Amino acid sequence: MRIHWTAVYVLWRREMIRYFRAKSRIVGSLAMPVFFLAFLGLGFRRMPVPGMGGGAGYIGFLAPGIIGMTLLFSSSMQGMSVLWDKEFGFLKEIMVAPVSRVSLVLGRIAGGTTTSMIQGLLIFGASLVMGFRFHGLAALAFGLVFMLLIAFTFIGLGLIFASRMM
Repeated sequence: MRIHWTAVYVLWRREMIRYFRAKSRIVGSLAMPVFFLAFLGLGFRRMPVPGMGGGAGYIGFLAPGIIGMTLLFSSSMQGMSVLWDKEFGFLKEIMVAPVSRVSLVLGRIAGGTTTSMIQGLLIFGASLVMGFRFHGLAALAFGLVFMLLIAFTFIGLGLIFASRMM
């Protein structure tokens, strides 16, 4: 089993082009999480949260959950987009390509993980503007690794579900 890195790159690039061309997709994927952060996070900012030391407030409690929710849903939908590719014939075209199936799956996972991470980082940036604070660079690095693992896992899960539905 040989991984064809050109195929992985082409599928990753296709996902990036599709993501950045659809401005409504970007706005739509960010609207609800930012809405929750703005109205719940800022609305309850004076509310004490039990177990949250240091006066982090409600935004410190809410932001990681909203980021996780964004990653979960965007990653799952990225995996399920294989069904749309099947409907429009693109899946048939890539399945007859002389590359390994692992390369095709890795390309889909790489593209979906990148778009999910972009969405998660945009929500993270919005939460920083609204008052979310993290404790040191180690916490930031740990959070980014966790975001990457969540995106990777749920895209793989979405691909498994989509392949079982076909």
